[in-house]
Amino acid sequence: MHVPLPEPPVHPHDLPGQDLRPAGRARPGGPRLPFRPGRAGGRARQSGGDAMRTAATTPLALAVLARTRWASALLALTLLVLPGCGQRPVPEKAPLPVTVATVASVAATAGEQQALATRYSAVLAPRELLSLAFKVPGYVEQLDPKAMDKGSRVSRGQVLARLRDADYTSRLAQARSALDEARATANQAKRDHERNAQLVAGGMISRSEFDRTQERQGVAEARVAQAQASLEQAQINLRDTVLASPLDGLVVRRDVERGTLANQGSVAFVLADLSSVKAVFGMPDQDLASVSVGSPLDISTEALPGRVFTGAVTAVSPSADPRSRTFDVEVTIPNPDGALKDGMIASVRRARDASRASLAAIPLHALARPLPGGDFQVFVLEHGPGGDVARARTVSVAGVAGNLVTLTSGLTPGEQVITRGSTLATDGQAVRLIR
Repeated sequence: MHVPLPEPPVHPHDLPGQDLRPAGRARPGGPRLPFRPGRAGGRARQSGGDAMRTAATTPLALAVLARTRWASALLALTLLVLPGCGQRPVPEKAPLPVTVATVASVAATAGEQQALATRYSAVLAPRELLSLAFKVPGYVEQLDPKAMDKGSRVSRGQVLARLRDADYTSRLAQARSALDEARATANQAKRDHERNAQLVAGGMISRSEFDRTQERQGVAEARVAQAQASLEQAQINLRDTVLASPLDGLVVRRDVERGTLANQGSVAFVLADLSSVKAVFGMPDQDLASVSVGSPLDISTEALPGRVFTGAVTAVSPSADPRSRTFDVEVTIPNPDGALKDGMIASVRRARDASRASLAAIPLHALARPLPGGDFQVFVLEHGPGGDVARARTVSVAGVAGNLVTLTSGLTPGEQVITRGSTLATDGQAVRLIR
């Protein structure tokens, strides 16, 4: 059907002989226009209905009405066309074409077997750490110059410091004198008791007087015992003015100076026995069954690269730490040359069983992208009801041999890993296997 288009609008200025500006207004640059004729006085207002009919029949109103009809027709035509333009179907994303390779199993090399080992971190501590303190107070009179510095080696019985012992020597002498006096008194009481025993037998003294001499003898003997104890304590105090090392070890700290007053019980030296060291680390419960007292473990430190020390488990905690939920395991490592130091960070390694001495291997170009921490991302082919999809996996690399990469974790032999297209794949993306 032929639909006639509306005629083009007529501009009001194109109408001949019509001046459509309102009456009474001045033309730009000219005189004011006269009032329209036919109206008394030119200023009388029309009624509402007459005004509308007059406005609708003026040439200006006809021109505006024609332009409005033309614009309405164009708008209707546009609304009919635009919906059809916006309903074009969006094509679905095609599956990513990929190729796959089967994850193989290869025997692990010596270096890769080391990577298979479970590692724990620990801080080395001395076999024994002793804090030495004076048992008696006094002024420090002497310090061994060989034990002045931190790290100095000391031997068992070596005198480290001495207190001024004049007071303790005097007290020892007084204790000896008191003991001698007590013994003399006890001897006299004994002789009196023996003599009175004969007299009471002959009826020369009363029984009560004999009992009093016997009582005096008992008191004298008790005073002898008390004086003997005081003498022994004075001897001990005099010996305690000397501070000697009870072990072969190293000076970790010295807290006294010559001429200063050392209080009773205040720490003067801290010594460490480093003939062997201990490493304590936390082990999760799933690994606890593989260790027991006496189990061998390998220990290495970054401070001594290339050296591996062998230690033995000496203690296993019977309960887990309430915060970390791990069990403390103590390992003792012989340290005859003193290479291992107090405070070193050590790596304790527990070898896995022989069944884990094989590794998964994949082509080198199956590695999609590196991840933080040294791991890599790969994609495996997963079969689903809606088709094949790519699933992301994180793998740890043990080594590279030619075009193969051996892995310590992330894949198991027999799985299919995406090779071609791995760098373009995303987790869950639809893929299409090509040959």
